[in-house]
Amino acid sequence: MPDRQGGPAMTTIATGPDDAPLERAPEGGSAELALVGLLAAAVETAGFATAAATVIPHALPAALLLHLAVCGGLAVWVRSRLRRGLDLRLAGLMLVTTPVLGPLGPLFTLAAAALHALFRRYATGFQDWYLSLFPESEVEPARELYELIVSGRETSHLAAGESFTDVMSVGSPQQKQAVIALVARHFRPAFTPALKAGLADADPSVRVQAATATARVEHEFNERWLALDHAARSHPDDAGTVAALARHLDDYAFCGLLDANREAEIREKALAGYRHGLGLAADDDDLRHDLGRLLLRCGLPAEAAERLEPLAGRTADPRILFWYAESLFRLGRYADLRALAERRADLLGEAAALPDSLRDVFALWRTGRPAAVQPAMPGPAMSEGK
Repeated sequence: MPDRQGGPAMTTIATGPDDAPLERAPEGGSAELALVGLLAAAVETAGFATAAATVIPHALPAALLLHLAVCGGLAVWVRSRLRRGLDLRLAGLMLVTTPVLGPLGPLFTLAAAALHALFRRYATGFQDWYLSLFPESEVEPARELYELIVSGRETSHLAAGESFTDVMSVGSPQQKQAVIALVARHFRPAFTPALKAGLADADPSVRVQAATATARVEHEFNERWLALDHAARSHPDDAGTVAALARHLDDYAFCGLLDANREAEIREKALAGYRHGLGLAADDDDLRHDLGRLLLRCGLPAEAAERLEPLAGRTADPRILFWYAESLFRLGRYADLRALAERRADLLGEAAALPDSLRDVFALWRTGRPAAVQPAMPGPAMSEGK
């Protein structure tokens, strides 16, 4: 979270032994606040009594001048508290309520001060409350899921997302909080259902934590976007910075936290970035793959096939062939799709390490059946990740 700094009028922040900021209520000035409040209430009451006394000549102008004098005196007093480094919250409240409420302003402010002193001894500080939203996970299964994610296993984050969603459905509030904390620290698009389940949870504490985690994820995406956009604008001819921005926007649109219009807008920006980056580095196969995949997701199979076709004969990454095959299928180029399955048998053949959902599909395409009975491709979801 970004640091927030304030002047003397802000709550005093102390530093603990581990250099972590600790909240402490402002000290000093309480007796002065009570004295000024009582005095202002008394003078305002006298002014109202004067205005109500119709037998006194010029009573109303005199009461108005007295009211203005009280407001001016309060302004000078608040400024003096600012110079002395005293708390301004209740003093400022008195200053803004007295001009419109008259004697009720100081009285209500004093009542608020009394309630603040009463409840402060039982209240949880903001720092402690915020840290409690993201506790360190002590649940071993959750830690094991995270270890699977970072170990490099291809589908571990998908399994983790399903497990997290299960916990959000049947887990205790403490388990749900541990999952949300883990999701917020190591966010992946597959974890979005868990966050959305938290936002709809019956427990208010879980909903608040899920909303805070969602805001945190979006904030981190936006902060990274600003940094990458600045780098891309500073070096518009650098394919690396342009591609980094496009990939980040692609990830942002894919995270599942945006509404449909915002997601479409960001995908368009990502497409423009990919195209520009590929124009700067035409031999970047990874960039070409990312562009082709996003084009297919945006409903542009013709351009996707055109972009991916140069890679079909030389790539060693089967995912590129999956997306290229999907684009051919959407275009109705069944002969080319059948020829691809035969030509790249090293990646699409029987001996290739294909996902279970695709093994039978490509086996059927290799049989040479007529196009009318060819099986449908499984769609963009067949490729791991985005």
